[in-house]
Amino acid sequence: MMITSVLSGHSSPLRCVALSQDNSYVVSGDDDDNIIVHSTKTDIVEYRADNVFANGFFGLCYLPNGSLVACGYGGDGGNLKVLSPSLELVQTLVGHDGPVWCVTVSPSGSHFATCGRDEKVMIWSESGEGGEWARVQVLEDHEGYIYAVCFSPDGKQLATGSSDKSINLYSFNEGNAILAHTLEGHTHFVMSLSFSPDCKTLCSGSYDESIKFWNPVDGSLVKSIDQAHTINVRSVSYSPNGRILVSAGGGRTMQIWDAETFELKHTFEQEFFTNQLTITADSNFIVSATDDHTVRFTPCREYTRTGFTPILNLILHIVYKWEFVSFLEPNENTSTLEKVMRLLGECVHNGGYNVTSEILSFLSPANLPVQITPTRWKRDPESLILFMRTRFEENNAAKDAAMEAVVAVNDKQRVEIEELRQRIAELEPPDEDY
Repeated sequence: MMITSVLSGHSSPLRCVALSQDNSYVVSGDDDDNIIVHSTKTDIVEYRADNVFANGFFGLCYLPNGSLVACGYGGDGGNLKVLSPSLELVQTLVGHDGPVWCVTVSPSGSHFATCGRDEKVMIWSESGEGGEWARVQVLEDHEGYIYAVCFSPDGKQLATGSSDKSINLYSFNEGNAILAHTLEGHTHFVMSLSFSPDCKTLCSGSYDESIKFWNPVDGSLVKSIDQAHTINVRSVSYSPNGRILVSAGGGRTMQIWDAETFELKHTFEQEFFTNQLTITADSNFIVSATDDHTVRFTPCREYTRTGFTPILNLILHIVYKWEFVSFLEPNENTSTLEKVMRLLGECVHNGGYNVTSEILSFLSPANLPVQITPTRWKRDPESLILFMRTRFEENNAAKDAAMEAVVAVNDKQRVEIEELRQRIAELEPPDEDY
């Protein structure tokens, strides 16, 4: 069973989520215009700010110094705010006319970009006196609301997505953005954008239910996954290691895609909508803002398929239970053998784990092909150490509890024996009666 960490504190659906650069904190904004900062180490609420905007909360991003930029709709022109790490107001930025839908910071932290209903993209720089942010450029190349804006990981490109169904790709240098390409192909609003870590691919998610992959060099379409989700695609994000892409759609699903082959690797069926997602720096967890009022950390596995036969996947199921390796959901391309192995794996998992795991306990990640070694252990040995230490401590705690129970029983028995001796002594006649 997959374990998902759930952070609570909000009382309305969440619209946005962002991680601090060291992943120590996660910040989220809700429909009631409130912000909460959770510690990712303790899962507790560190800071909270209520009624940040009057009429809607739409976006958040962290700056390198730990400050935040929040965007929404204040109704009074205060649609963009810089906040301290403890959520105190530092500066209100005026410029956009109407709601600001999205905000993103450049990799260097020297600039951030915003977009909104006024069909404008604005570039901001910390060039004002006293460390204040100032607007340095306005881009007006779309003919519709602008819902998405995204910097490339090297900071040399900026992409924007609009209700005019197009994506504009800009070259970016020292706060100066120059339009390089207009990417056309979507048939509905472009809602989300994400560059691959190597900057060679731009991914877009749209209300037309498709996910498209583009070549930023010439603006050409590399791949289109039509009907990637039902209803719409709300959010897309590459993992920092570049191996997978995660998407969220209006059909209450999150999906993992192979970033190289574009193959669907896994589908998370949910009982709630995911409105925005991002991925932790170690690529181990999907962090999502959901309409069930929570922030969720979902283990982000690669679900690697190999040609090493489905039998090894079955063995991995048995040895590691189901936390680390999973079969793909069957589809029209799934072979009969794979379906049988999956059913057999379920039977083994449900009925024969203990016996079979003892028989196959000689298997270890070191003895398995590296591509199907559980990725959580391969790239993060500390997780394995923590996992084993936790198991050791749990076993010791269980032994201590059992020993305490035995001691308690023995103590009780000693008390009962002593009481019995006293009663016997009271019933024995005195010596002078003989």
